[in-house]
Amino acid sequence: MFAFDMFKDEGGRLRVIAMSVAAGMMVLLNGLWFVQIVSARKFENNLRRQSFRTVRIPSIRGKILDRNGLVLADDLPRYNANLYLEDLQGQFREQYDVLAKQYGASHPEVIRPHGRMNLNSDTRRRLQIQSYCDVVSNITYRVSVMLQEPRLLNSNAFVRHYNNYPYVPFQIVPDLGPKQVAIFAEQLSGQPALELETQPARYYPHHTLAAHLLGFVRRRDPSEAADISFTLPDYEGASGVERVCDEELRGQAGLKLVLVNNLNYRQRENVELPNHAGQSVYLTIDLPVQRAAEQALAAAQAGVRGAVVVMDPRNGDILALVSAPAFDPNEFVPGHGMAPGELERLNNGKLSPELNRAVTGAYPPGSTFKIITSIACLENGLDPKEIFDSPGEYRASPNARPIADLAEPGPYDFERAFFRSCNTYFIHYGLKAGLRNVLEVAHRFHLGEKTRLQSGQEASAGTMPRPDQVGRSFPMSSAADVCIGQEVTTTPLQMACVLSVIANGGTLYWPRDLSRAYSPETGEVTPLAEQGRVRDHVAINPVHLEILRSAMLADTEHAADSTTKAGTAYAAFHEPGGAPYLGTFRVAGKTGTAQVKSPGSNYRRVTWFDSYGPYEDPRYVVVVMVEDGGSGGLTCAPVARKIYQAIVAEEQCAPARTGALAHN
Repeated sequence: MFAFDMFKDEGGRLRVIAMSVAAGMMVLLNGLWFVQIVSARKFENNLRRQSFRTVRIPSIRGKILDRNGLVLADDLPRYNANLYLEDLQGQFREQYDVLAKQYGASHPEVIRPHGRMNLNSDTRRRLQIQSYCDVVSNITYRVSVMLQEPRLLNSNAFVRHYNNYPYVPFQIVPDLGPKQVAIFAEQLSGQPALELETQPARYYPHHTLAAHLLGFVRRRDPSEAADISFTLPDYEGASGVERVCDEELRGQAGLKLVLVNNLNYRQRENVELPNHAGQSVYLTIDLPVQRAAEQALAAAQAGVRGAVVVMDPRNGDILALVSAPAFDPNEFVPGHGMAPGELERLNNGKLSPELNRAVTGAYPPGSTFKIITSIACLENGLDPKEIFDSPGEYRASPNARPIADLAEPGPYDFERAFFRSCNTYFIHYGLKAGLRNVLEVAHRFHLGEKTRLQSGQEASAGTMPRPDQVGRSFPMSSAADVCIGQEVTTTPLQMACVLSVIANGGTLYWPRDLSRAYSPETGEVTPLAEQGRVRDHVAINPVHLEILRSAMLADTEHAADSTTKAGTAYAAFHEPGGAPYLGTFRVAGKTGTAQVKSPGSNYRRVTWFDSYGPYEDPRYVVVVMVEDGGSGGLTCAPVARKIYQAIVAEEQCAPARTGALAHN
């Protein structure tokens, strides 16, 4: 009985102990549940981050093509000789032992009994890094000599790579040529740790051709993808079509997971997400026309600085967009390197090779602006048969500054004044029409406004005062200069739009240089810009338009006679014997030369020739502008004629495409 009583007395204590043990077990079970169930994903992710490295695989950048599918920009394989560092661990250890023995021989204080060395962590780390550099340096030199391109290891670059990305192969000889690739395949293929890597690199097969329109690429900043351990070389568009269509061209990058060991060396890798090639982008330009325009402009004069725009007046498509001097986009591709002196040329303020003079450069249009003045005068009631006796210069008053006239003194009707480009005539009747009316016609053509070209680069809209600014912020004293294209500025692209309106009878289209994107993987076609998008219908009296067109035709076709000299562009379009260079392909146009008054300008004059053809069925507008040219007739008109000759030759070689160079 005593025993039972004792247990009864102890029962309360045992129950307390049992409950405490049970509570403890519950806490342990809850903790185990929390660790294994609730926090499992967190620990799994931590383990994954510690064991795997995510490497971004760039996609193949899409092609840029002309309207007929001819390649303007492409990705080509670039071959690099690489080292896989994880395969060199044995050599690293051997070289470390050698360096450690040498260090011990020169520092006997680190030698302990039994011959063992006692090195501190800093010394061990320094000897390890030195051993890595020695091994990689020897391999780099040996391989590069065999590839006939001896080079030394950049130790700083290697150490940075080893400390941060040892699981990624280290590049020792980049950008191998065909001969070097063959040597590698014959003599180095299969050697431990060595591999020939293939990377896509942007390539522009025609070099400077259409460079401003195409733009160039630059290396993409890897910091944009913070969750990526390493980004293989990738590019993004920096200007032109490359920049505007970067999303379509870039495609979709892939990912691969690299399993690493405790030393951060690669064990194996798996592609987690395959990359997808970018889309091909079609432009509206025609490669043969673009090439002909660039060659013709380059031949205009030594070191030419100018621009050419070739446009289809039926829909606003740009067939050629030229700016000189140009640059080679290949030299901006990372790893390519610039030619000696190229950087100085690019930074030359007068040359400004990166400036797109066709779109961004705003220049006084000179006598080509007489197209605008003519419409204002005719609308004001000018009789085109009325004779004006030009004294050979214009003076607002006897003591005023004279405005010179390159046209000879004498009697002028409208047509003769136009094809001889008589300044005095157009100032006289332009002032009668009124400066406000002249500017109103200019704004009817949307001069002074940007054209919103899809490829960008349009930094300037030109200078064209509004009619309501006359007498206020814009002085009336400038009226005479404006009538002949001074004191105002336009871009070559804007003038191409003006000529298109004259050619097609009144429709102003938004210019277009992008056509469509095409996916090689899916076959999907995506329009990038609508063809033939109407910006405005410019009100022009058909009678006035016909008078103006006839005068523009006379500028290229009126031969000298006993009373009148030839049109200012006649010599450019006719052989010395009088036969037309273009046969039955007739061109209407207007020459122009503007004096530049700005002391800070890089040029003293600007010469122009604005034209369209064929006259009976206009399909092409050609605008040529040259800084510091001789004159519009001598410098620019021959450039336009050569372009038309190339167009005629192309149409004759492809009869089925006659009149269809500007197809979608």
